Amino acid sequence: LKRPDEKYVTERAYENPKFVEDIVRDVAARLNADPRIKAYRVSSENFESIHNHSAYAIIEHDKRD
Repeated sequence: LKRPDEKYVTERAYENPKFVEDIVRDVAARLNADPRIKAYRVSSENFESIHNHSAYAIIEHDKRD
C-alpha cells in the first residue's frame, strides 16, 4: 500500500474493529444480495500477535440449493 492508503486502512480498522467472523458475515451478506453470485466461500484468518493462536472463520453458501 502507498502511505495515504495505509493511513486510511489503519485508521478505518482502528475506528471499526471486527472479529474474523464479523468480516466473513459482512462479505457473505453482500454476496447474498448480489443476484450475479450463485455460490461462494469466504474465509478470513487473523494471525494473532498477542495470543498463542490465530482466529479463523469460513462461510460458504450455494444459492442454487
